[in-house]
Amino acid sequence: MTIEPATELESGGALRLPRARVVPLSAAPPSSYTAAVERYLTGAGIAKSSVRISRISLTTWGWMLADEPPPTGPARRGATPPFFPVTAIDDPALPEVLAELAAARADATDVDTLNRELSIARKAIGWWQRQGWIVGDPTLREKTFWKLLYESAARADEELCLNVEDLYPQDRRGKITAKDGATEWISLTVRHRPAPVPA
Repeated sequence: MTIEPATELESGGALRLPRARVVPLSAAPPSSYTAAVERYLTGAGIAKSSVRISRISLTTWGWMLADEPPPTGPARRGATPPFFPVTAIDDPALPEVLAELAAARADATDVDTLNRELSIARKAIGWWQRQGWIVGDPTLREKTFWKLLYESAARADEELCLNVEDLYPQDRRGKITAKDGATEWISLTVRHRPAPVPA
């Protein structure tokens, strides 16, 4: 970033404030996902206090995007995901793989951590899209999956088996197959806070 010097006076004697000019890092996409993460963390205006947790979260997603389970516990910090090009995020099969890995990860971590990681990943993916490095967003299915999981209280493996033809949006419900093979219905109604009672 360069800052213009404030040497000119505007009409009325006011000093013209300097303007920051953002210079793109490079037009070429980075060679790997890990390099894309670093360029995002240094070029997207991430607050210093958020860089560490963003790096850890994006590294976790790197493992999942490479179709491998991420390390957990102390092994998670400092772990480097397998090498793959950032353009691999556009693979049409990736969202399904990612949903299955995230469902397995749900057993190993809490909902707040998963939501934070998903939010960080979506911000990074949006930034990479604006850079022109990728086109798709494999986390859209993830966001839908987590919202449905939260709202319906169904088990992750039941929801992963849902197909479009199993959804009945007009009735706000979906048809799932339970563990015992029975057909059950889950509610797709969004929970709202109750309206305040007038005093």
